[in-house]
Amino acid sequence: MSYVPPTPPLAPKPGPAPKPGADAAVKRRWPKRALIGFLIAANLGIFGGLGAVWWAARQVTGAVATLDAGELGLTRVPPSLSDPRTFLLVGSDSRADLPEDWEGYGSYGGQRADVIILVQVLPQQGGVQMLSIPRDTKVTINGRTDRINAFFNDGASRLVAAVSEFTGLPIHHYLQVDFAGFAGVVDAVGGLRMTFPYPARDRKAKLNVPAGPQTLDGRTALALARSRSYQELRNGAWVYLEASDLGRTRRQQELLMALFTQVERPSSVGGFTDLLRSLKKFVTADNALGEDEIIQVAWSMRSLTPESVEALTLPVDGLEENGVSYVVARQPQAGEAFAAFRAGEPLIGALREKGRVAVLNGNGVAGSAGAVADRLREAGWEVVSVGDSGRADYATTLVVAQGRYLTQAEALQAFLGYGRVEQGSMPRDTDLVVIVGADGPGS
Repeated sequence: MSYVPPTPPLAPKPGPAPKPGADAAVKRRWPKRALIGFLIAANLGIFGGLGAVWWAARQVTGAVATLDAGELGLTRVPPSLSDPRTFLLVGSDSRADLPEDWEGYGSYGGQRADVIILVQVLPQQGGVQMLSIPRDTKVTINGRTDRINAFFNDGASRLVAAVSEFTGLPIHHYLQVDFAGFAGVVDAVGGLRMTFPYPARDRKAKLNVPAGPQTLDGRTALALARSRSYQELRNGAWVYLEASDLGRTRRQQELLMALFTQVERPSSVGGFTDLLRSLKKFVTADNALGEDEIIQVAWSMRSLTPESVEALTLPVDGLEENGVSYVVARQPQAGEAFAAFRAGEPLIGALREKGRVAVLNGNGVAGSAGAVADRLREAGWEVVSVGDSGRADYATTLVVAQGRYLTQAEALQAFLGYGRVEQGSMPRDTDLVVIVGADGPGS
């Protein structure tokens, strides 16, 4: 049974209904902005009271740009507000509205689906699942074989149909964002906190980030999300790390996870309303996303933590065919992921008991990282690498992880007896990174 909040006193009257043909106008120019700002706004709103959410929901549904759910071919929303619902998040590579002084974006016309992510909200569990589909995934839809993002060129409805048929999953709602929209959402929520074990850069994407905890503004977060030539400074040399579309997809998941879980909660209705106003201009959603559903999503996400957000990139393998590079879904893993997503079960399956650990020296004391690694091995942790961090001035040891491995990170920090846990960037084939600071051994 869904909760219907009381009408707040002195609530503003609903705005006028959209003018006839408004949706068509949006389609002609295509949505300029969107993404999860809509869900984020709902998440934040519950801290101002359910009455504030009701009020804000009226504002959103009356002001946000919409696309017709019927024309998009979306699945009918479940009858119960406590049932899971799936959003298709599409990141467009449109350069529209980017500041003129932002370099590294080229002058490409039109737009392509740069990011394709299915997000399932699980109201009863209070969790969120994200399943990323690489844009070069080979699919055959109605006799047409192509990369999945190519279907976006024929309109959002074609992409919705392609994703739904390929995965066998229902899609209840649609959200879209372009480059400027994503950067705007990040800036509107005050930036994203991430920890980088090493200095990182991508010359093409104009990314340049020092080692250590950082707060990324919209421009830097967008550069990280776009990076396909990602490098880290290790042992005095710049080395490429997951410099590919798949690596970029993983970094996009890290950013979205941070966006879901790190946003500051406004302490008042006024603060929430101000945030909502700053976010809604970036959002285009389907017109079936109504007030009651926004309230239910907000309530289900009121205690969202990194541990309750699960992210997986569809398992794929590379394929070269007739001069075209694709990735193809790896079976049976891809089918198992789709089945788990449909059932709302863990996508990754049983986690390793403790996780794979990389230990880095962040205090400049010879042997400090090795001593920590030895201690962890003796306790049964799987230490996969030992090395130096990009800095030697960490005052405090950091145990860096993301998503569901934050629980293991907390256990590791408790085992060490010093340091603190941070959410941050993660090397491939590593679940946790320990950066040994001045509070570590030998200091």
